[in-house]
Amino acid sequence: MEDEQCDIVVVGAGIYGITAAAVYHRLHPGARLVLLEASQAIGGPWAPHRIFPGLRTNNLWGTYEIPDFPMDEERFGVKKGEHIPADKVHQYLEALVKESDLTSSVRLNTKVQTAEKSGRDWILHCKSISGSGERLYKIHTPKLILSTGLSNRPSMPTFPTAGSFEPLVIHSDSFATHFNDIVKPSTSTLIIGGGKSAWDIAYACATQPNSTATMLIRPSGKGPIWMSPPYVTPLKLWLEKLVFTRFVGLMSPCPWASDSGFEGIARRFLHRTWFGRKIVAAFWNVLGEDVVCLNKYNEHPETKKLRPWRDAFEVGTALSILNYPTNFFDLVRDAKIKVIIGEVQGFEKSTEVRLTTGEALDVNAVVCATGWETNPSIEFIPSSIKETLGLPSAGKPADPKEKALIKQVEEELYNRYPILKQRDSSKKHHPDPAQRQSTRDLGEGSDEQPYRLFRFMVPPSDIQDRSIGFVGAMMTLGTAPCAYIQALWLAAYFDGTLPLPTSKSPSEIKYDTYLETQYCALRHAMGYGNKFPDLVFDSLPYFDVLLRDLGFEGKRKGRFTTEYFGSYGPEDYRGLVDEWQKRITEQKKKAD
Repeated sequence: MEDEQCDIVVVGAGIYGITAAAVYHRLHPGARLVLLEASQAIGGPWAPHRIFPGLRTNNLWGTYEIPDFPMDEERFGVKKGEHIPADKVHQYLEALVKESDLTSSVRLNTKVQTAEKSGRDWILHCKSISGSGERLYKIHTPKLILSTGLSNRPSMPTFPTAGSFEPLVIHSDSFATHFNDIVKPSTSTLIIGGGKSAWDIAYACATQPNSTATMLIRPSGKGPIWMSPPYVTPLKLWLEKLVFTRFVGLMSPCPWASDSGFEGIARRFLHRTWFGRKIVAAFWNVLGEDVVCLNKYNEHPETKKLRPWRDAFEVGTALSILNYPTNFFDLVRDAKIKVIIGEVQGFEKSTEVRLTTGEALDVNAVVCATGWETNPSIEFIPSSIKETLGLPSAGKPADPKEKALIKQVEEELYNRYPILKQRDSSKKHHPDPAQRQSTRDLGEGSDEQPYRLFRFMVPPSDIQDRSIGFVGAMMTLGTAPCAYIQALWLAAYFDGTLPLPTSKSPSEIKYDTYLETQYCALRHAMGYGNKFPDLVFDSLPYFDVLLRDLGFEGKRKGRFTTEYFGSYGPEDYRGLVDEWQKRITEQKKKAD
């Protein structure tokens, strides 16, 4: 088996991996860098084999672009006010690779099978497939960035199936591949799930002549996500911009937010006083009820089934935007899209799906929009190292020491933010009264533990070696600026120019890591914080923390009114890499 030496390896060529590689290469153009991608194309969820006609971003033009590489309207054929077509996102990412001089560094169809820790270095056991056959080789590297994403391994349920059942049964991951087999006139498609991909697939199927789509939503699950129009509130504010407005962010409790100045005073009032918490509760109620009214959920018995079961405070990134050419809810009202709350009992006869409700559906295809496995697909050697890397663990309860630490940080969080303990996280809008008080166990007794990474990027156990980092091991509505800021932070972390909090001991860093990740677990009953950080209204304070680590000011607007009532976007972080590079160059000159 061949051996190869690299200075840094990035695994995964989605937007996070490409950006991490681009920023590192820009700061260290002489470093030997490789960007490994297991599939046949870059792009992650925006790769050609995963996109289908009509698929578009939730983001409107201008909010899904790397700060230093704006999505030019003329070059990419996207206009202001438009949701970006999926193929344009892929085109943009290809241009980013080319403009960043990464073309020769990308290796497609290359899967990292195992990552072995050897001293301070990593040995990656790789398998590449090309027209000439299969190649096995090792890459030795002192620096490893994992950007394998949170949607690369389908979570596919199994159902009792009669041998005569004929329809195609796939995960939503393969929907684009089978698009022409499923999306055609006079068909009936069953979509299992209530997330955004389920809505997208249902819309694609139901808009065909004489075709219907049935969305099957588990009564024991999270239910339908919050789907909002792009513009909300009576003032018709752009939702994406609203999320990244600092004043609105004050309504979310957040342990990493600034506790000084006006922001500190406002947060203490809003979250630690009785009257302040009343204001916060009213805000979330108004925001949620506005979406309910705009979508007219309660005006038809079928659309009412799609009303989210929990209130807006619980939403997390189970929040999406109606980005369809025509009204989705008209399809529901016209019975082109049917909504059933139930479970699959089994696949029977030739085309029949039997439900636990007693119904039998005659279908042409079944698409499982049932989510993703969280852990990276890479096997770690030795296997025990997985526990020290801060990776999620499902089905394995925390050990006594970890439980004690989780309990300690939860007590602090409940003391600082009583809303986390006092709010109603029941499924109070669930159509089945028996399910309405069902809540999710996110506390220290849970058998599911999330990523435990410092700054949501690096294992506390590896801080001395600075050998591994994760980008995109989280979800946020600000994907592009997050990818950019994480990339700069991690590049500085790897080359030693990032001064970590030297005043804190390893145990204090671990405590902070558990405090912040456990907050994510407690924050959103509809979100994914029990698996990984799930940031919506807490995104801006997170960017602030990373910038403060780098010595930059997080508040970048200038005037108070603009700072707190103006909205942040990728353009506000433009030029950070150049600023960092200039500063490091000046420091080196002074040192010489």
